[in-house]
Amino acid sequence: MSQGRHKGDPGIARILREGRRAVAFTYTLTLVENACALAYPALTGLAVDGLVKRDFRYLGMLVAVWLLHLVISFGRQRYDTRVFMGLNAKIASHMVAQQHELGHGTSTVSARVEMVRDIVGFFETEVPDMFRHAVTIVGSLAMLFTYDTDAGLIALVVLLPMGLVNAWYWRKALRLNQGINNQMEREVDDIESLRPFRVRRHFWLMRRWRVMLSDAESWTWALTELCTIAALVFILIDFTQSPAFTAGAIYAVLAYVYDYLESLNHVPTLVNNLARLKDVRTRL
Repeated sequence: MSQGRHKGDPGIARILREGRRAVAFTYTLTLVENACALAYPALTGLAVDGLVKRDFRYLGMLVAVWLLHLVISFGRQRYDTRVFMGLNAKIASHMVAQQHELGHGTSTVSARVEMVRDIVGFFETEVPDMFRHAVTIVGSLAMLFTYDTDAGLIALVVLLPMGLVNAWYWRKALRLNQGINNQMEREVDDIESLRPFRVRRHFWLMRRWRVMLSDAESWTWALTELCTIAALVFILIDFTQSPAFTAGAIYAVLAYVYDYLESLNHVPTLVNNLARLKDVRTRL
């Protein structure tokens, strides 16, 4: 392993520093979007209860927040594509020249250009997703405690088994993504060899690594889903007996429960993406 691989590439670091303000701005807009989305269930519940009494104030607030969300999302989607595709072009161009100077062959360089695309894609799509799910998990949990303490406690308990299964999956994903990326770096050389056995072996190994990764993720997701089903049943039974039960409140609680559990179900995907990023970062 070369020394530069340990210390990182100052050229890439410079490109990232130059783009940090634009990236920070896109993430700020994403957080505002998430805050708007978090307010929907509570405002909808209040609007329902208000409309029963012919009170339209909360309905007006709901529409105003929705329009704000629409405007911010529209602008952010147009802006962040330009920001991240610009970063991808700069980093990939720099890396091709730098990797050739280090003596890496075409197969390795080609695979690492694809990895750069994955990294930039991670920051463009996965990091905002992480923000969204983190805000949803923390915010929904806080709102559940606001509506009903028992519902909040049930949702909180779910985090323990989910944390354990995803810790197991993290270790598994690190090893399997390393195997996938090792094989990717050999792809062009294997194809250019024009040796049928070598080509078949390459694609068989790629299939084997990806199947193992998919199997590990499916087990993690299944165990997570079992926990969410149990939590939903207990919360429904508990809250329907609560004195805070109203039409608007039950809608809000159900919406927050579904958002909370859906975000937890997305954690295995985020774990896998972080494991892949960790391995790619080591290579670049």
